[in-house]
Parts: sequence; C-alpha cells; structure tokens
Amino acid sequence: MAQSPGLLLRRALGRRCPVCANKPIFRSWVRMTPQCSRCGLWFNRIPGHWLGSWFLNIIVVQTALVIELLIGVTITWPDPPMWNIGVLAVIVAIAVPFWFFPYSRTLWAAIDLAMRPLDFDEGVAPGFELEEDLRRFRRERENDSDDQK
Repeated sequence: MAQSPGLLLRRALGRRCPVCANKPIFRSWVRMTPQCSRCGLWFNRIPGHWLGSWFLNIIVVQTALVIELLIGVTITWPDPPMWNIGVLAVIVAIAVPFWFFPYSRTLWAAIDLAMRPLDFDEGVAPGFELEEDLRRFRRERENDSDDQK
C-alpha cells in the first residue's frame, strides 16, 4: 500500500526523502544525491523524471513575478515607478528559482510517488515499501484475536 500523498508532500517540504524521511538528500543547495542512503530510493526513477520539477519551478517563479508586479503597481498607483518594479522583477526571476530548486525536486519526487507508487524491483528496502501494509496486517490480526475472545 502506498503512503498517503499528504505524508509524502510533508516530507518533501522538509527536503527529505519522500519514502523514509531521511535527511540530508542534498550535497549542496542544488546538488541532490542520486539515491537515498537509508531506503535506497533512486530519485531519478525514469528518463526525463525531473521535467516535472522544472515545471513546478516555472509555476512558482511566474506566480512570484505576477504577485510582485501586482503589489508594486497597486501600492504605487497612479504613478508606478516601472523601472524600480522591473528591477525587482529581475531579482525575483533570478532568486526565486534558485531558492525553490530543492523544494521543486523533492515535491516532484513526492508527487511522482503518489501517482506512480513504488514497484518491488526499484531497489527500495522492503521495510519501507511495505511499512503501511505491515501496520495494517498487525491491526487486522489484533482485531481477529479480539473477535475470537
């Protein structure tokens, strides 16, 4: 049974492995390890895997730029200093993708896991892959033993 999407996303927002919550999975701000050292998840699961993280990064940057432009023009209306707003927009366009990069990677890894759960042949340690199934099995076994009493 796959882990809940909410749990996967919470782990991703902490820049942790979405499967086992291991940290650190980044060697530097922009260099991600290829595989989790704890559970064995390969982060680049298929060719072209990171295209989704690039798309997430583009969405966040465009949203930040629209917000910056709307706030800048609204606050200074009726005579907005377009030069100042433009310079700030360039700064946002450079800084936000760099800041959001590791989050886009981990968020995309979590989204991918929610859409395409792990297969047994992906090399992830079975304890992490089947953890939720094991808990459910134990609960069912306890319920069965209670029913028999």
